[in-house]
Amino acid sequence: MGGNVMTNEEKLKFIHDNYINIRAAELVPADEKLGLLRKWAEEKMAFVPERLYKYRECNENNLNALRNRTAWFSCPSTWNDPIDVTVFYDLEKDRKILLDRMDDIVTKMAFTIISQHIESFCEQKKLVTVDQIKEVYYGVFQKDRSLTPKKIAKYLIPLSGEKNARQIASDSQKVLVQVYTPQYKKQIFDKLEKMLKFNDIRNEMLMYSLSETYENDHQWAVYAKDGKGFCIGYRINPQTAEEWDMIPDLLPIYYGEKRPLMLTEVLDEMMECALEPAALQDIVNQKSESTYISLNTKKPQWSGEEEWRFAIKKERVESNAIPFDFAESIYLGEKVSKKWKKDLLDIASEQGLTVYQRKLDSTKSKWVYEKINLC
Repeated sequence: MGGNVMTNEEKLKFIHDNYINIRAAELVPADEKLGLLRKWAEEKMAFVPERLYKYRECNENNLNALRNRTAWFSCPSTWNDPIDVTVFYDLEKDRKILLDRMDDIVTKMAFTIISQHIESFCEQKKLVTVDQIKEVYYGVFQKDRSLTPKKIAKYLIPLSGEKNARQIASDSQKVLVQVYTPQYKKQIFDKLEKMLKFNDIRNEMLMYSLSETYENDHQWAVYAKDGKGFCIGYRINPQTAEEWDMIPDLLPIYYGEKRPLMLTEVLDEMMECALEPAALQDIVNQKSESTYISLNTKKPQWSGEEEWRFAIKKERVESNAIPFDFAESIYLGEKVSKKWKKDLLDIASEQGLTVYQRKLDSTKSKWVYEKINLC
């Protein structure tokens, strides 16, 4: 198992493909979902690095996790990067657009609401097909955004007759009166505020971050306490059903700039496609996919970490300590104390882990990792 090292752009595609497969699993019957996810997990293993690494400081919690063959998954909200696992919003720009285009937006709102009235009316009266009415009504709206009941009636009379057309026009008038009020415009702002909830995921998910390398000096300094800690080498080789269940939610990080999620753009596109369900679903899928990628994107300055993450919904587990029986090796920091070194060597001996010592070579110009004989 384990594929070649992926480029940054290949990782982006990998994240995209994972989204497609996770979405597909959500759409199939429950009795087919596990089989589909397992098939995808097996395919993924051709690309997932065979080994991933975790830099740790020496303390009882971290040694106990290693000793108990578990990993401590944590909420992204507790991490040192406050914008990690977030969607990027440009609220200032969004609010300006909303204020500048409010009349056009509420007109589109009216259009979508009126179209629902028309659909309901047509179904009740069974006079003409909904598609016929929508075709005419949608065409009128696209050509002339200044909706008035009189115009609506004029275009619909040939299809539905004068009485029915005037009834639709009357219903339309009520909608137009409703949407052009301060209260309704405030509701639009409130709806956009709700869309900001994407970033609640930082408190709803538990994640375990790993690296493709044990040789990153920055991670030794930051996460292993300047060489006083250690690094665990994991061989990602799932055996049990529980281990296979973790693979669909294992993803690399893509290093690049996040494209802002413009709430007004989402609102605008969804209303434009209100009468075209297929197109509307495409918009929803595109934004959802874009959000998914954004949550797995970090700025390029973090690229040296070569990060991968396991993720699990917080609601699915009772503890942050997740069974994680993948440990294969330990790399001791160059400044690890005698006490912690002895404890780590004891764990390695009990579990059959290979141990390496990080140290400077004889030239004092590069780091080497020498294998320690435990016998």
